[in-house]
Amino acid sequence: MKQKWQKYIMAAVFGSIALGGFGGVNANDVTVVKVDSEPAAAVVDDNGDIVAVQTPTEAHNNTTGVMTKRVSSDISPASNKAMWEASDELSREADLVKVPEANAYYQRLSVAVQPIAISGERIHITYPTVTSVSPVVTKEINSRITKYVQTLQKNLEKNNLKADVKENLYMTYDVKANDKGIFSVLLKSYSIGDQAANGLNTVKAFTFNSTSGKVLTLHDFGGVKLDELNQAIANDEDLKPQFFPENRTVDKVPSDFYATEDHEIFVIFQQGTVGPMSAGTIYVPMGKLKY
Repeated sequence: MKQKWQKYIMAAVFGSIALGGFGGVNANDVTVVKVDSEPAAAVVDDNGDIVAVQTPTEAHNNTTGVMTKRVSSDISPASNKAMWEASDELSREADLVKVPEANAYYQRLSVAVQPIAISGERIHITYPTVTSVSPVVTKEINSRITKYVQTLQKNLEKNNLKADVKENLYMTYDVKANDKGIFSVLLKSYSIGDQAANGLNTVKAFTFNSTSGKVLTLHDFGGVKLDELNQAIANDEDLKPQFFPENRTVDKVPSDFYATEDHEIFVIFQQGTVGPMSAGTIYVPMGKLKY
């Protein structure tokens, strides 16, 4: 027993009287001590002598049955219960799993957005960079956007090397949603040749799940059926003039879209694909899709 005392540095002793037939042990009488930085409870025999001190980890891993039976056959059930309540509480503490603060999830429902500007010969672009509480989300979103921007830059440089009429590229961005787990942004490019009167608008839409960084597709929102898209075009009087008469019934659902925080979906037709160039980029509201 001396080794037990030396190892555990007991801070309290349960006397034989306190644990005897009087049954006078209450939950408050069970003294908790520290064993290797863990709280511990004393285990006594029927004579009230301390025979062991067990930490929550030891108690949890114990398969001998010592900690699952009555502490003493002499003391009252109430005394046994008081001691086991203390032991059980310590055991439960050992089983607790520490998890990140719940707020960490809610902080992922949006991201911080800052512009990055690049200006040089024939290129003037501004695109977004984001910061999330999750480094993984930050990396996923920024890598997708950056890769697209770099591709545009490389294509511009490559085309201008062999072109007689050089192209100029301009880009801005428009954040459509940044809340409730949705980050949706439009990268709006405008390319125009030297001395040209008009250029071409191109919209690249990115919609992310801001809690995971995953790129979302129309399918993730429930999908858009072709007949639903054509019905939406037919029902919107403001949209009809933007389409060529022969294109007011389209034969394919475009993959480009953006979403709002409330999951309202807008399908995107690029400039000149289904309507006159003067109509620009066409956005067809689809409302909330059915899951």
